[in-house]
Amino acid sequence: MIKLRKLGNTDLSVSEIGLGCWQLGGLTTINDISITYGDVNEKTAQKIISRALELGVNTFDTADSYSLGNSERRLGMALSERRSEVHIFTKGAAVPSYNKQSPFDIDLSYHHLLAAIDRSLTRLGTEYVDLYQAHAAPKSESDFANLEKAFSQIKADGKALYCGVSIGSEYQKGIELIKRGIVDSIQLYFSLLDFEPIMELLPLAKKNGVGIIVAEPLAQGFLTGKYNTESSFPKTDIRSRYSTDEIKTKVKRSQQFAFLTNESRTMNQIALAYVLTRDEVSICIPGAKSVEQLESNVKSSEISINIEEIGSIQKIQQNW
Repeated sequence: MIKLRKLGNTDLSVSEIGLGCWQLGGLTTINDISITYGDVNEKTAQKIISRALELGVNTFDTADSYSLGNSERRLGMALSERRSEVHIFTKGAAVPSYNKQSPFDIDLSYHHLLAAIDRSLTRLGTEYVDLYQAHAAPKSESDFANLEKAFSQIKADGKALYCGVSIGSEYQKGIELIKRGIVDSIQLYFSLLDFEPIMELLPLAKKNGVGIIVAEPLAQGFLTGKYNTESSFPKTDIRSRYSTDEIKTKVKRSQQFAFLTNESRTMNQIALAYVLTRDEVSICIPGAKSVEQLESNVKSSEISINIEEIGSIQKIQQNW
C-alpha cells in the first residue's frame, strides 16, 4: 500500500505517489501544437483512475488547461462516487492563445482566477477542491498581490481548502512565494535530471511548513528507460517540441543512472524512489498512459535507495 505524507502544514494526508492527470484528457491541439502526451481515450482514462484508487492513490492533480478542461471532466466523472475519499488538486491561469511559441498565455489576475476556479468546479462536479493552484509563477508585484487576494477569497468562499502555485523550474520564484507567506504548497519540477531544488527551495519549504508537490518526477518520461538517442516523438506528443540535440542530452544523462536498476527495480521506480528520499517532498505526481505504467510507478513506494547510491547519484549530477 502507498504510504501517506502530510502536505506541509495542511490537514491533508496525501498518498506519496499521486496521479498526474495531464494525459488523461486525450489528444488536444491548439494552433496545430499538441498540448498533451498522445491520445488516451476515455475508457482507458477511467481504467487508470479506478486502478489508482484500488492501489491506494488518494490524490489526483489536474488543470483547466489539460486537454482544455477534458481532463477535469473525466476525473470528476470517475471520482463522483468517491469524492469524500480523495483529494483533488487543480490549476488555473493558462489561457489558450494564438501564439506560435506557446499555445497559452498566463493570466494571474484576481477576477480570472476566481472565474477559473468556478469553471473547474463545474467540470469536476464538486463544490470544492482540496488544493487550487496558479498554473505559473508570478512575474510582477501585481501578480503577487493578485495571487494573495485571490487565494484568500477562494478559501473564504470554501471553493478550495488550500492554495498554492505551480512554478515548474522557476525555483527562485518559489523561494519568494514561500518567504512572502502566500502559499500552502509549491508544485515544481524535481527529478534525477532536475535537482536544483535541493540546494535552497526544499529546505526552505520544510522550515516554513509549505508542502512540496513534485511534477515531472520522470522528466517527461526520459527517466523510464524507454528511450534512446535515436528516439523521436509524433506530432501528437508535446515532447515533439524538443530538438534532436535536446532529446540526446536528456537520454544520455538518464542512461547514467542505469547502474541503479536490477531485476527488482526498474528505471522509473528508481527515479520516483529518489524523489521520495527527500522528506521535504509531500507527494510526487507521475502521469500514466496505461494501467501497467501506473502499477509500475506505485511500486516505487516500496523501494528504498541507500546512502551509497545517493552519493553516486550526487557525483553524476555534480559532473553536469
